Amino acid sequence: MKQDRFHYCLHQLKQFDHDRYLAVLLTPEAVRGPLVAYFAFDAEMMRIPTTVSEPMLADIRFQWWRETLETMTPLSNPGHEIAAALAETCFDHGVAPADLVSLIDLRARDLAEQPFVTLEELVDFHCKVAVRHLEFSSRITDESLNEEISKIAAIHLTVFGLINQLRRIPQDAASSQLALPLDLLGRHDIDPHALFQGASSLGLHLALEEILNHADRLMSAAGDLDLRSNARLVPAMLPTILRSLYIGKFRSPGFDLFHHSSDVPAFRRQLRYLRVRWSKQFQA
Repeated sequence: MKQDRFHYCLHQLKQFDHDRYLAVLLTPEAVRGPLVAYFAFDAEMMRIPTTVSEPMLADIRFQWWRETLETMTPLSNPGHEIAAALAETCFDHGVAPADLVSLIDLRARDLAEQPFVTLEELVDFHCKVAVRHLEFSSRITDESLNEEISKIAAIHLTVFGLINQLRRIPQDAASSQLALPLDLLGRHDIDPHALFQGASSLGLHLALEEILNHADRLMSAAGDLDLRSNARLVPAMLPTILRSLYIGKFRSPGFDLFHHSSDVPAFRRQLRYLRVRWSKQFQA
């Protein structure tokens, strides 16, 4: 990949998906470029609903990306640095750009006026995203996972997606997007309008704890993930090991999602990355 495109994608990750940014710094050079392009693309898709003034504008952007990917060739010059990076890397690393349209369709779910009805629907959504991430990352790194490892890895990704959605609640609320499912709102007497105004409540705390408990159960059922036989996939999975650090922030005494940061210092994340990169084992 051309260096200016690589650095553009890397800069986008540093700004908008710092966990993946730190992970790709530990990625083998042979697959670093395509992974940076893919991660930057996904970060861009997640940002679109929160960077426009009305849903129609987001629809237009998503449609541009669909058409661009569906017609992309190795010689395409789409006029967008991330799209150009995909054109330059995807074809040589087992991913057809048109296949990424399925991920766009999932990310566009954030534009839906109707929020998730149940917690199970929310988990199912993140499971679908996780399966796509695992598929694309496996193709890029040329790793073939057996069925058991694939299932465990998908659950680790699913839970990390859930945690990230909880961390984004303040940003989503500022854009009048309802990130919590309706059954939790009703069960814990949460007023959506209060969320949009950035107001915390006991109900919100209980709803978050219910989701965290569900995540704990998923991880207990999945168990540890051993990637010693699939070492090239380790960097793509590294962010999932930060799950417990973020959960610890949520469960710290007096934590208020709207007034306290859920960020974890970079050095703590890097230390955890290095430990798992050496062992290639991800603990549930």
